[in-house]
Amino acid sequence: MPVELLISRPATGKTKRCIQKVQSVLSLFPLSTVWVVVPDRLQAAGFRRRLAESGGALGVRVGTFGDLYRSILEQARKQI
Repeated sequence: MPVELLISRPATGKTKRCIQKVQSVLSLFPLSTVWVVVPDRLQAAGFRRRLAESGGALGVRVGTFGDLYRSILEQARKQI
């Protein structure tokens, strides 16, 4: 799946669009794992809350760049 960046001013619908995109991708590829990367833990918690309020989605990992980095390193170690 390609990387998509949503960049805009505050309160322009980025989170809503991202949730719609995540749910759309997972409806087409239900066994996929989708990463949503946000700047900090507070925003990660907020995104998870809004995702749950919109019906949720299995297979979504919400975290910071550090979380993504650690996950990549863990996966690389399993390959060795």
